[in-house]
Amino acid sequence: MAFSISAKRSRINFNSFLWHAIFLAFASNFMDIDTVIPAMLIQSGGTSFHLGIMTTILLGGSSFFQLFFASYLSNKHYKKKYLLTAINMRIISLFALAVLFFYSSTIRSDLIIVFIFIIISFFAISGSFANISYMDIFGKSVNPDKRKKFFTLKESVTSVGIFLSAIIVRELLKRYSYPDNYSLLFFIAACL
Repeated sequence: MAFSISAKRSRINFNSFLWHAIFLAFASNFMDIDTVIPAMLIQSGGTSFHLGIMTTILLGGSSFFQLFFASYLSNKHYKKKYLLTAINMRIISLFALAVLFFYSSTIRSDLIIVFIFIIISFFAISGSFANISYMDIFGKSVNPDKRKKFFTLKESVTSVGIFLSAIIVRELLKRYSYPDNYSLLFFIAACL
């Protein structure tokens, strides 16, 4: 099925996707799931086995669930509500991680490990759900002749955003002690 879109609508969508890229670039260092959560998992008494399960969820789980979501979403004409649902699930997951870090000193370590697995599973699953919807919507809402320009601009703003947010994250980690520092980072990531 071919989709045609006006130049004006394509330009609006182009700018919207660029704004999304900017906020995601800023948020990426605040929600550094690959380093912060493993450290918390180990600090809570997690073993290398737990770390392996978490890595499997983060890396393999997302790709695995895309197989299921792709077949489900391929039959849906409008995917915006699915994208927004997935984005909101990720935001809730980040808020949950912030709360978990904030109260981690009052929660038993085995419960922290269970909560980490649950929250990270929601985070990974919603990411795979969002990715399919995002790519479909992007393909239908930005004219093909503008996509090269979009990806060039996206890479530029992403690089600058990641650099600036890394400086901010470093300062926050120095100013606040554990677990408040990581709780604040995930809270800011959810807001972004």
